[in-house]
Amino acid sequence: MALINFDGVTFQYGDSTTPVINNFSASIGMGQKVAIKADSGTGKTTLLRLLLGFEELKSGDIRYQGTSIASDNFATIRKATAWLPQDLNIGDGTVGEVIDRIFEFQYNRSKKPGGDQIKSKLSLLGLSSSLLPKPFRELSTGQRQRVGLVLCHLLDRPLMLLDEPTSALDEDSKQKAIDLLFSDNGQTIISTTHDPFWLERCDKIIELK
Repeated sequence: MALINFDGVTFQYGDSTTPVINNFSASIGMGQKVAIKADSGTGKTTLLRLLLGFEELKSGDIRYQGTSIASDNFATIRKATAWLPQDLNIGDGTVGEVIDRIFEFQYNRSKKPGGDQIKSKLSLLGLSSSLLPKPFRELSTGQRQRVGLVLCHLLDRPLMLLDEPTSALDEDSKQKAIDLLFSDNGQTIISTTHDPFWLERCDKIIELK
């Protein structure tokens, strides 16, 4: 059984009669590293937001572990997911405070990492622990993106959704991210991207047209 199924998914914004996603179907297996490839504005991010219930499905069906995703069970998939939007905005405070804040939520408390673990993961993505006392908003786009990837890894969820995860990374940082994130064969990763470097290293590429 597939972990996630999209069956005839169609979505348009507001009163628009032109769908950004039209009759899209695909299946994703447990442990697969999947890239969703499409031109800008063709619904890649929307597809991930539909999966998490942040947008309302107009027609079709999305199933997680065989169960259709609906308003009464969005919590199930959200608790199983680490979500990294392209523009990471997780509030004010230092890098260390922002990381700690994520693990203050009740469902995340059991995964709260120690200081040495945080520093080790940051190092694996080429980030110095000297960033921890710096304001998160003052980091470069690439640094914020890498901190977000570290957070997703520390959350240790069975499903990871990454929206353009390498858009601000150089090739060395991309390889470090792949080494860190793709090492868990049991974790499913769905990413939106048009980055050839990332695409070549995924198990499966789904083209959204």
